[in-house]
Amino acid sequence: MQYDWTTFVLEIINFLVLVWLLKHFLYRPVMAVIARRQAAVEQNIAEARTREQEAQALKTQYENRLVSWEAEKQKAGAALQAELEAEHGRRLQALDTEIEAERARRQALAEHQEEERRRAAEEEAVAQGGRFVARLLARLASPEIDARLADLFIEDLQRLAETQRQTLRTALTEDAGPAVRVVSAFPMTAERQEAIRTALAGLAGRDLPCAFAVDDRLLAGVHVSLGSWVLSADLRDELRFFTEVAPHGSD
Repeated sequence: MQYDWTTFVLEIINFLVLVWLLKHFLYRPVMAVIARRQAAVEQNIAEARTREQEAQALKTQYENRLVSWEAEKQKAGAALQAELEAEHGRRLQALDTEIEAERARRQALAEHQEEERRRAAEEEAVAQGGRFVARLLARLASPEIDARLADLFIEDLQRLAETQRQTLRTALTEDAGPAVRVVSAFPMTAERQEAIRTALAGLAGRDLPCAFAVDDRLLAGVHVSLGSWVLSADLRDELRFFTEVAPHGSD
């Protein structure tokens, strides 16, 4: 086989022209497009990395906030629990105080009611005793008891202290108008009337006119009116004092 150098040379020239054409009209534009695309890809990659870094930073910030929020939540929960426990303790203490006050009030009320029942029972017992004694003494009242009480009255007048004598003497001197009224449950003998008159005269330091009378409501004893003063030794007044004053005096 023989080569045609002219054809070979022309083929080489055609190849070179083709290469130049391809390089000038195809390669450079393609490379420019590839370069632009590569630059765009690298820019996208850079932007993606930046966004990834920002996302990572946001993630880290969010995780830190979650940790901070969790710590604050635990702190707030502990504070709330402590406050609830303190409030529970205060309410329990207040409840204990109220219960103790109510218990004391109920105890005081019960003691007061018991004291009232005891007082009422004592007063009733004293009243019954007074009524019994009054009925008994009313049945036992006699001239003898009347005379004995009159004698006791005379003895009491003679045993008065000097200060009491002076007080009565002064009162009798200032109030010397009406006669002395002597009332007894039973009629007195002349001797006993004279004894009372003598005792009163010795008390006043002078003779006193005496008017004697009988009042069976006295049961037994003597009742003497000296102006504004009243002296008595009779069962009626003693029983009245016993039934009215004794219950209060028993405290």
